Amino acid sequence: MKILAIVILSLSILSCSKFDTVHFINNFEEIAKTTNTIPTLSSRILKIREFGECDSNICPSEILYIAVSEFGEYPEQKLYKTPKADEWSFVNWEHIPQLGEANPTLIINLKSRNKKKVSYYKVKANLNTVIFTEVKR
Repeated sequence: MKILAIVILSLSILSCSKFDTVHFINNFEEIAKTTNTIPTLSSRILKIREFGECDSNICPSEILYIAVSEFGEYPEQKLYKTPKADEWSFVNWEHIPQLGEANPTLIINLKSRNKKKVSYYKVKANLNTVIFTEVKR
């Protein structure tokens, strides 16, 4: 009987109580994902909005998380985070690296809105660094 009790306890599901993790997992929206069949890097862009409701056309701030991963049995992976904005949107993938490229880097175009100001950004992300540059239009 003691053996059975130990097995049942080891199959219990534990509750996660870390607020940031719980909020993220329950509220993220995937807004972009690489889809090519033979990339050297893959990426997903996830958007999360702070708690709260919109009031007078002002909504809680948003943040984008850019997840970058190589392929393989034990892939190296990174996660980058944008600054807060009133609204973030994905524009396009400017470049998705292919096999054989030296220092494979994703180039992503994003758009943000803060109050009435709209800004465009070019993001260069790889497994070593991220470069976040505002683009004038």
